[in-house]
Amino acid sequence: MDVEFLRYQYENRHDGVLTKSSFRIGVRHLQILYMCACSAAMGAVRGSIGVTIMAVNDVTRWNDTYVQIHDWDYRIQGSILSSFFFGYAMLVVPADLILGKINGKVVTTTILAVNGVLCLTMPTIINRGGWIATCNALFMMGMTQACLDPANRNLLKSWMPPNEKYFCSSLVYGGLQLGVIISLYVAGILSESRLGWELIFYSLAMATLSMAVVCALLTASSPEDHQAVGDEEKEYIKETQSLYRKRPIILPWRTVLKTRQFWAVICAHAASNAVFIFYLVDVPVYLAVLNVSIKDSSFYVLLAVVSMWVIHAMTAPTIEWITSFGNASNLFNTNYLRKAINATGAFVAVSGLIILPNIGPDSPNLTFVVLAATLASVGFQFSGFLKTINDMSENFRGTLMLITSSIAGLTGALIPVACGLIVKDEENSLSRWRAIFLILAGACALGNIVYTVFGSSERQPWDEIRTRREC
Repeated sequence: MDVEFLRYQYENRHDGVLTKSSFRIGVRHLQILYMCACSAAMGAVRGSIGVTIMAVNDVTRWNDTYVQIHDWDYRIQGSILSSFFFGYAMLVVPADLILGKINGKVVTTTILAVNGVLCLTMPTIINRGGWIATCNALFMMGMTQACLDPANRNLLKSWMPPNEKYFCSSLVYGGLQLGVIISLYVAGILSESRLGWELIFYSLAMATLSMAVVCALLTASSPEDHQAVGDEEKEYIKETQSLYRKRPIILPWRTVLKTRQFWAVICAHAASNAVFIFYLVDVPVYLAVLNVSIKDSSFYVLLAVVSMWVIHAMTAPTIEWITSFGNASNLFNTNYLRKAINATGAFVAVSGLIILPNIGPDSPNLTFVVLAATLASVGFQFSGFLKTINDMSENFRGTLMLITSSIAGLTGALIPVACGLIVKDEENSLSRWRAIFLILAGACALGNIVYTVFGSSERQPWDEIRTRREC
């Protein structure tokens, strides 16, 4: 829910969030560590799906007596992978609307338990139920993944003072990305073990079910419900939160959906998410065509994902620090700066998509460099088009980000199934893979051209009008 924060003046004469505090480390920080661990467990499920399905169809272990290998063509594999991302994208908005006020601990525990049970039974589902049952199971896992963000926001709102909320929320959401990164490498190693892909699912089940037990026994939805929180810390949290009031405001949906600047941001977001999903689930299969093992291909993708988040973590604060100066508008136009950042990242990403399929199997180092550079450029783009939403609206940025994430998620979900329709049963056909890379490069270029032409960092009139009416 979008809110307008009513600012107060404090002892240090700063308007906004309370910055002077007397209480430091407390039980609330242990709660944040538990939330970070829960997010990492869910991120591990999300990050290992592509490698696991690839291991299910590892024909090099066709005569293995320890694990059953399936011979699904790439159309089936694409449908299975897309089902997970479709489930996630379809429930992003409903989950935020429905779960925003529900007990956060109960929601998080339920999500972990459902994913744990599904991972535990996934070998049986795959071996006995076939690919259709697998699609249904992964669709449900994707739906539960979409419920994690509103649950975390609810817990952060209940537990954290305003002056600590930004840093702690960064830790929680960073845990999700850490889980994706770690799971890529671990899944690649486990795929070569005796139990192969089944061991990956059993490991995920152990991680998620263990965190479900921890969440159920050691956490609480609010400080008042936690027996270990002292009266001093409860009073501190309550007092600081009372100084930061908020009231609900209504989004002018019709006006927003008619705003071409907003749709321009959606195009850029959809293009970048399509590239990310393609690299996460389809590029390992392409690397296998180049005679790269599952373990090595997952490690290549892991390093590329790390480069993306490192570049984003380095550039986003730096650019915001530069634009925060009072006289920054005299030196450069923020609108042009956002577009320049996005255009630079898009150019590198499109170039990487064109170059990668033309690198032969004899140049693994160059393959890694191009992989890392492509995803790093996507991380660089985040400081362009994503920050444009913050510039466009001060009051509705949360809902706008939710809408763009949902549409970008649906776009990303189409990538695996589209790749499957192109590759079909000819996974070793380099010409078909080159066609996929070129099509994705063209789509990425088109989405970012739309953003460059129609995007704007100017605050929109409907945001200002709504603020004046409420005040």
